[in-house]
Amino acid sequence: MKGSGRAARWFLLPWLVGIVLLTVGPMAGSLLLSFTDSQGLSLRKMSWVGTTHYENILAVDHTQDPRAGDPWYYDAMGGRPADEQFYRSLYNSLYYTLLAVPLGLVASLVVALLLNERLPGMSAIRAVVYLPHLLGGVATIVIWSWLFNPRFGWINQGVEGLYAVLDSVWMMLFGGDVTGWKAGPTYVAAGSICWGTPDWLYSPIWCKPALVIMHVWTMGGSMLVFLAALRRVPARFYDAARLDGAGVWQRFRRVTWPQITPAVLFHLVMSLVFLMQAFKESYLLEHSAQRDGLLFYVRNVFRAAFEPPYDIGYASALAWILFVVFCVLLLPLIFSARRWVYEAIDD
Repeated sequence: MKGSGRAARWFLLPWLVGIVLLTVGPMAGSLLLSFTDSQGLSLRKMSWVGTTHYENILAVDHTQDPRAGDPWYYDAMGGRPADEQFYRSLYNSLYYTLLAVPLGLVASLVVALLLNERLPGMSAIRAVVYLPHLLGGVATIVIWSWLFNPRFGWINQGVEGLYAVLDSVWMMLFGGDVTGWKAGPTYVAAGSICWGTPDWLYSPIWCKPALVIMHVWTMGGSMLVFLAALRRVPARFYDAARLDGAGVWQRFRRVTWPQITPAVLFHLVMSLVFLMQAFKESYLLEHSAQRDGLLFYVRNVFRAAFEPPYDIGYASALAWILFVVFCVLLLPLIFSARRWVYEAIDD
């Protein structure tokens, strides 16, 4: 047994070296840099500034009232922030994450329930649904940017096709002539109706919902996790529920949901971490018409660190604030898991 313990320590040594050099070490270094004015060019030009970066990031000037066109949360803060990009990027990331996580959960779970049926050709359908998860990358994002083009993109062409159906229904029910489509908000004119099509990636309002659609499209990974969890639910539970007269909803609520809650917790934690660190979508799809609508938090950190004036210390402080945000989001979820996550039972 002593030899086994010694061998285990030797096998753990590469992992321990890697975790210290590649994770703990850089984290400690970034924490130290967040209290300096380092530009990453020379240690001699680095000086200690204490908590100045954190104060500048979080500071709010209460002597300046919010102006017309400012985000709604400026009113809640009671003034204008010293670093507007910090609050804007944090809001954008939270908005995107808190919208995409539940929608991705519902979509992947519903698809997993449908694909859990044992029907001919179901394996091929599962492979097709999982394929978008493997195709994520720069090329896929560029293709989506074409699809979301407000003038000739396929998304708006599909929306206009739907409007054509709605126009026919409107005319049958209320009468009047249809004047066609118009990019921008929907409006109703006297005796006619004109539907609007979103500007998507060229709009400060629609740019984040466009990214949510892109995220839901790649639900294949979560679908596979839920499908595996569904396959582990003992069949005898469903048989007993049917004998008791339980319907489809009751079987899902009383049998399926408790058994897949570990997979739900896994999805929530991983999705929160992944989406709060979204970068490539913001970097590739940003446009001046969005008015920083896709300025995500990690993109803001990148700007501070690797674009003039190359303030590595300030970027490190931003990164540690993001770590605190992660704790605020994840710790309540993890600690509450004991109340709603159940241990799955195998056959």
